[in-house]
Amino acid sequence: MVLARKPGSGEATRAPLTSYGIAVLVVGFALLVKLLLDPLIEEESPFLLFFGAVMVGAWFGGLGPGLLATALAALTANYFFLSPTYTLLVDDFGQALRLALFVLEGSFVSLLVATMRSVRRQSEARTLQSRRDQEDLRRSEERFRATFEQAAVGIAHVGFGGEWLRVNQKLCDIVGYTREELLERTFQDLTHPDDLQSDLDLFVSLIAGEIPTYSMEKRYFHKDGSTVWVHLTVSAACDGRGGPGYCIAVIEDITGRKRAEEARHFLAEAGTTLSSSLDYRATLAGVARLAVPYLADWCIVDVFEENGLDRVAVAHQNPEKVALAHELQERYPPDPDELYGVARTLRTGQAELVAEIPEPLLEEAARDAEHREILRKLGLKSYVIVPLVARGRTLGAITLVSAESGRRYGHADLELAEELARRAALAVDNARLYRERSETARALQGSLLPSRLPDVPGVEVGLRYLPAGEADVGGDFYDVFDMEVGCWEDSGEPSTNSAGSTWGVVIGDVCGKGAEAAAVLALARYTIRAMVMHEECPSAILAGLNEAMLRQRRERDDHKFCTVACMRLEMDAAELGTEPGAERGVKVNVSLGGHPAPVLLKTDGSIHNIGEPGRALGVFDDPGLTAQEARLAPGDALVLYTDGVTEARSPDGAFFGEERLVSLLRACAGLDASSLAGRIESAVLDFQENGPRDDIAVLVLRVPE
Repeated sequence: MVLARKPGSGEATRAPLTSYGIAVLVVGFALLVKLLLDPLIEEESPFLLFFGAVMVGAWFGGLGPGLLATALAALTANYFFLSPTYTLLVDDFGQALRLALFVLEGSFVSLLVATMRSVRRQSEARTLQSRRDQEDLRRSEERFRATFEQAAVGIAHVGFGGEWLRVNQKLCDIVGYTREELLERTFQDLTHPDDLQSDLDLFVSLIAGEIPTYSMEKRYFHKDGSTVWVHLTVSAACDGRGGPGYCIAVIEDITGRKRAEEARHFLAEAGTTLSSSLDYRATLAGVARLAVPYLADWCIVDVFEENGLDRVAVAHQNPEKVALAHELQERYPPDPDELYGVARTLRTGQAELVAEIPEPLLEEAARDAEHREILRKLGLKSYVIVPLVARGRTLGAITLVSAESGRRYGHADLELAEELARRAALAVDNARLYRERSETARALQGSLLPSRLPDVPGVEVGLRYLPAGEADVGGDFYDVFDMEVGCWEDSGEPSTNSAGSTWGVVIGDVCGKGAEAAAVLALARYTIRAMVMHEECPSAILAGLNEAMLRQRRERDDHKFCTVACMRLEMDAAELGTEPGAERGVKVNVSLGGHPAPVLLKTDGSIHNIGEPGRALGVFDDPGLTAQEARLAPGDALVLYTDGVTEARSPDGAFFGEERLVSLLRACAGLDASSLAGRIESAVLDFQENGPRDDIAVLVLRVPE
């Protein structure tokens, strides 16, 4: 087996062999010189040259080669120069003593020279190592200096009094001071007052050794007066004795991130304000107050209305200055032809940013000397004007002005203002669209329902009607009309002064909302009015409505339907006053087309449903219509309602239901018709805790006692 040698073992072996070889050669050289010079020089001691050989061997080879040279020199001197010559035997005690002394002296010289050689080499090694250490230290310092100066974050050495001991260029860039200016200050001088105490508390704990390091987000004042957000990490550095010597602070500029967070928070608050109401004038005023002082010292909002440009909001922290702004608006109304400012933004739809308001601009804006003086006293520094644009139309403008804060607007501020204006414009546009739609819905609803109900002889009529939304036409409808004298007067409105003995009462609910529901509602109501001219029985009237809706379904592929309760009231003679001594009361004939049955509330609190349900109209050829008669005695009330009452839901999802309605009616026995209808409406709204999800219609007929 071949054994592998360790790397370098050959060189390590050859080095001692070379040293011993040198020792042999040196002794041989000394012998040669001695032999050559011996005839010429009379020397009592033959060991002089051999002492030199021992020294050379020890110097170059160390102790081992020196001893070898000593031994060889002793043998050579004995053989060649001590008598008897040419023999290694020593028969003279003096000669033996001389050889022994030479060997001792040679050994001592070898040891001494080897020691000197080792000391020299160790000194050279220490010197070399020292040079290497110094070079490493120099390179390390260069790397540290480069890292310190070229770091992407601010780095500083801070004394225990808060003084800056050493700072890098990045920190100077963050706070705007030169290195010399910064070294003359303390970190307390630059720290925002709101952050100073918390920073000092942590700094003291660090110096006391209670914590090894701390981090925090804080604010510095830039040299120009602006605020800089930084993330600060501080740790203690030890001195040469192991105790705390100074602090190392690493400072990262996070102003951009903090401003982005603040902008998102501001826009979120603005969005909440804008969505809080459909009164856009109030919400824009709220947004203006929100912008001061976060975004501006002044915030002004102008909006185009039907009568021209209207200033809907002026915000400033000082109410006196707000009053001054309104006064200036009246005394110096804006010129729509101005080449700058709000007028230009409204004309072009482009934002305007002035980072520094120049004096000539103020001179040009002033109308007279007094106006100029007022503008100068306001100390206006910078402004940005952004248009309110929605669906390609300029609705107005938002003006942000900095004054006493000294803020100078930049591109980031412009972007934030434009986003605020975009959201505000959408809110204004949506509010206007909702207002227009609500007005249209109210007008259409008003044309489809009676403007007011007629007075029915001998019967109290109570009505509560509440559509689920303002922007859509509701699906519930109702009607009360005289069946004897005709449904219409020449004016086109229901008669309100007839004294007939037979009256029709209708309440119903069409499916859906909006324009389609309005079309079905109109068809249902006016078809019933037309059928009354030919039919008296409520079931026949509803049958005619069902036929009309089925015809429209086939002709227009319209799948709308409705539920209706139709009723005929016949007054007794006593109610009409024709027979004063007759028994009072009202006869009722009811037919239901899928509608909830009317509830008869007797004076004693008993409850009865009147009518058979039938089926919804506009779906089946035979809706199963029937008629049921009942009589209302004095004090009795008949309650008609839509499913918006019984199907109203509480926040936890429970239905109001018929049982709750029956309990409510029992508790309301004896109330007049209007009060009873109001109680039902209030109970349903309180049950839902919010606005109604479905239309609510309640019609109460009561015979007074």
